Amino acid sequence: MNVTTQSAKTILRRQKRIDSWFISRYGMNLYRGCLHNCSYCDGRAEKYQVDGDFGRQVMVKINAVEVLTKEIASLRKRSSLKGGFIFIGGGVCDSYQPAEGEFQLTRGALELLRENNLPVHMLTKSVLIERDFELIREINQQKRAVVSMSFSSTDDEISSVFEPGASPPSARLKTLERFKQAGVAVGIYLLPIIPYITDSDVQLQRSFQSFKAIGAEWVVCGGMTMKDGRQFEYFNNVLAAYDPSLLSAYQSLYPGEAWGSATAAYTRALNRKLVELAAQFQLPMRIPPRLW
Repeated sequence: MNVTTQSAKTILRRQKRIDSWFISRYGMNLYRGCLHNCSYCDGRAEKYQVDGDFGRQVMVKINAVEVLTKEIASLRKRSSLKGGFIFIGGGVCDSYQPAEGEFQLTRGALELLRENNLPVHMLTKSVLIERDFELIREINQQKRAVVSMSFSSTDDEISSVFEPGASPPSARLKTLERFKQAGVAVGIYLLPIIPYITDSDVQLQRSFQSFKAIGAEWVVCGGMTMKDGRQFEYFNNVLAAYDPSLLSAYQSLYPGEAWGSATAAYTRALNRKLVELAAQFQLPMRIPPRLW
């Protein structure tokens, strides 16, 4: 594990408005970089200015809990945080990536939220979150907590290629089911869906069946963005080893749009399928308001 440390000036990031995907007013990145090394991660793109060998190096904000303690004290004076969550996950890191096992910044953040009676939304690809099972359950009992996992599919074999450092999808589903059985609301972020690999009718049907079976209460879906430069170059190397016949199709699918979006025609067709599946399995495509 290639780790560097840095002292952070701030940790808590305030949103201008509650976003519709995560229902968060505040968020945080406790690490910079991610050892899950997902081949499609847009955190690898130059836009996000994450230095070093992304996916193999991680920067630890070593004083994160100390800084967060002061920020939460200030937050408590200014706001009652009615509605929404403090969001831990996403961005340019996974808060339960392997480095968390050693540095325990996420656990420290959760302990602060519990002490201050604040709500939390956790998003991860790692079953390491089960280490904090009792802590999250306590937050849910005294305030509210939701736990979500992100997937590109529920296929363990495909995941081992494109998400080599993350927990297998089958293990993630079992973790979600455990939280659900303990009364914690659980949800799914089916994104990014990998074109021509995890977007088939069969793959998507299996994924939705699995999500429904473990009691997921929502599924947010999205296609894959692919920005020119470091992100696309890295993904292409993985794709070439997996199925080189797809390389030319990807060149056509991603025309170099600033945000890395796929063509409009592909996106519309994918979205239609996802809306139909969500209706079929009676899964809301956003976090239900009753949960926040």
